[in-house]
This record gives sequence, C-alpha cells and structure tokens, in this order.
Amino acid sequence: SGEEGGTWYIDLKTKGGSAGFGKPPVTADVVMSMSSADFVKMFTGKLKPTLAFMSGKLRIKGNMTLAIKLEKML
Repeated sequence: SGEEGGTWYIDLKTKGGSAGFGKPPVTADVVMSMSSADFVKMFTGKLKPTLAFMSGKLRIKGNMTLAIKLEKML
C-alpha cells in the first residue's frame, strides 16, 4: 500500500524462480502485506521483519513456517 504501492510477487516455487509486478503466476503459499515505505525500510535493513510483524506493519497469511524461512533471506 502507499503512493508507490501495488502487488508484487517473488516466486520461489518454480525452477529458476521469478519476481515481478502484478498477479503471481502460481498460487502463493505465503502472502505478505505492508506499506511501500515499510517495504523499502525492511529491504534496506532499517526495519527487521520480526519487528515489522510484531508491530503490525507486516501482515502474513498462509504458511508461517515458510514466512520465517524467507526472513533469513533478507
């Protein structure tokens, strides 16, 4: 959400993986939602994913085990 918001996906299920804007090519096991500003903070290391989740800035639906594994990639 936010001024630069939209739907983005990271596909780690298919061979080679992919990322893009819009609807994902496969059904998601985990869906994460957050503001575009917090997304930038998280991916630049200024906001830890666990803190974002615990404070309600990051919402997660689906397989929580996979979501935790994704945190290690950040």
